Amino acid sequence: MSYSFFSLVLCSIVWFSVSSCDETLSPKDFDKQSPYVQNLTVNPNNISFDPQSDGQKDTTITLSLSINGFNFEANSFPYYSVFVGDETFPSIQGSFKNSSSENYFESDIQVSTNTIEFNSYTVLVTPSSNGSNSNYARSIIHQTGVPINAPEILEVNNPDEVEIPSGSNSTIVLFTAKVKDLDGQQNIDRVLLNFRNADGSLLSEVPFEMLDDGISTGGSSSGDETAADSVFTKSFTINNSNTPNNRTALYWAIDKSGLSSDTLQTTFNIVDNE
Repeated sequence: MSYSFFSLVLCSIVWFSVSSCDETLSPKDFDKQSPYVQNLTVNPNNISFDPQSDGQKDTTITLSLSINGFNFEANSFPYYSVFVGDETFPSIQGSFKNSSSENYFESDIQVSTNTIEFNSYTVLVTPSSNGSNSNYARSIIHQTGVPINAPEILEVNNPDEVEIPSGSNSTIVLFTAKVKDLDGQQNIDRVLLNFRNADGSLLSEVPFEMLDDGISTGGSSSGDETAADSVFTKSFTINNSNTPNNRTALYWAIDKSGLSSDTLQTTFNIVDNE
């Protein structure tokens, strides 16, 4: 395939992955008198490795492709390309070798990987190896690897001291934690917050969950300013129903495999407004 064709398709991939949750695409405008492809199916359409059963190892996955192809001459078959991650040029290329029935083509592709890798595979099918910027089918498959890195809390913030407001006034207090996961931010399961009282007991039997949802206003607001910026937030309201106390704020994060970060501690005291 030509460099210009790959460049065009890759630009489409970037736009498409941002703007749509549907990860299978065929263009609508092309010459149906010439060979064309539609209805690409890739199995599995998502890949996930299990820490217990798969462990950490090199492995090979099989992607089974099927496609409808029309107007193909005898001994002429669709052509596939597989881009791994953000590749500009495909790692794997080949053609469908046979047709199980008229207009229906199948092929299996072997992909080498490791169970700890988080990756994506873009499968592109065209009528021939020359490509066409108006006739292709595409599917994107995501691979979730076995996490090997616990999440890390880079920074936490909260006021050291807050005065109890007078009368019917109230004060919104924000607690924030910036969290990073080397296995990918999508691997963060929960960011949690609790408080240790002066006597060593915990304020809540169930920790408070911090969110990165960008909902900074409203009755159910987390207080988070910007969604998906890796800063997780929890808001609390302080009013005259609170009593003075000295507590320690405890922050920690857990990933989807159960690995936990270290617990970061800060001072948080509520005092009279005298």
